[in-house]
Amino acid sequence: MKVHLTLLGIFLFGWAGAHELESIDFREVKSLAEWDAIFEEAKTNNKLVFADAYTDWCGYCKKLDKEVFTNPEVISYFEQHFINIKFNAETEFGYPLADKYGIDGYPTMLFLTGERNVFYRIGGFVEAPVLMAHGKEATENWTLLPDLLLKYDAGIIEKEEQRQLIGILSATDPLKAQEVAKELADSFTDEDYMELENLWLLANFENTINSRHFNFIANNKAKIIEAHGISEFTDYMSAIYNQNLQLAIKYGDRELLEKIVSVVIPLFIDQAELPAAQFVTRSVFFAEREEYDSYKLEVNSYMNNHLATDQQPDFVISTVVEIIESFGSQELYAFSKQLLSESLKIEANRFETHALLGYINGLLGNFDSANQWLEKAKSLAKTDEQEGFVENLKEAVRMMQ
Repeated sequence: MKVHLTLLGIFLFGWAGAHELESIDFREVKSLAEWDAIFEEAKTNNKLVFADAYTDWCGYCKKLDKEVFTNPEVISYFEQHFINIKFNAETEFGYPLADKYGIDGYPTMLFLTGERNVFYRIGGFVEAPVLMAHGKEATENWTLLPDLLLKYDAGIIEKEEQRQLIGILSATDPLKAQEVAKELADSFTDEDYMELENLWLLANFENTINSRHFNFIANNKAKIIEAHGISEFTDYMSAIYNQNLQLAIKYGDRELLEKIVSVVIPLFIDQAELPAAQFVTRSVFFAEREEYDSYKLEVNSYMNNHLATDQQPDFVISTVVEIIESFGSQELYAFSKQLLSESLKIEANRFETHALLGYINGLLGNFDSANQWLEKAKSLAKTDEQEGFVENLKEAVRMMQ
């Protein structure tokens, strides 16, 4: 009986050990020399590198190890098609890589080219079938890329193939993607705007307000909506809005800002919501540019010209919260204090106004005043949640001192 138990124990131990080894055969990379060698190998073998960026505390990273990387189909496919590596993103070696590749959540999985560019990215935990789908898509696109580039260079590429090439290049070679996209867009006829894929391409690559593409779509709004639907038209205009607003902010381009406000916004925002959308656009521009006098003028103008008196306290509260969360400016904190004080003349006993006045005074270094306002807010609190909110603000003010 003892012999049988011993043999059974050996069998179970051996089976368990083998089972633990049934996973993707990752190489743990811990140094720059190892990293360099991996990518030399990738270039030599014309393979993508599949990199799992993990941390020791990440529960979903461990879940990937246990439930996904042990899937037989995943193991077979990934070991055949990729060079598979892992690196701890919270080590002296891993921190710079996480920063370089914009990794701010875990797990993050990257398919990297031999030139160390991101070819494909997966953020967060995915089940084995989803990982397989991502892996196959990465492989198919990687296999297609050389042929598509040859066709493009030879001038024999079809439009659908050119769109596919642009999609692949957008991750690996953005400048080349822009070149190919511009050439394709330059060839568009009126009929080409009726293809949804081309609308996506224009939104991402040919999105200036002065382009003939934007002008055609803006001037043929009804046709575009008939062809693609109102949601697709709105998505296109939203992309144009966001990308041009970023450019306007970056370069301080007020002329572009006014085109966004007067030309783009009316194309996809209802008339009743237009003043609010135009205000938000201008206020974001001025705040991001730190043009605070213009920002304050915009806030006061919108509040006084577009809002009824009883709407103003809500507007003030939302504006002050945005200033606190987004803009660390003493000038805007002082402006917030002014707005809140004016709001009290309309609604004298509003809990949120007193609480925010307490916090804003703390940010301004007026700690005695901050505590007085917070005590008043506490006396106005009607729920445990509001009382807890005041206590949190008091603690925050204490930490400022």
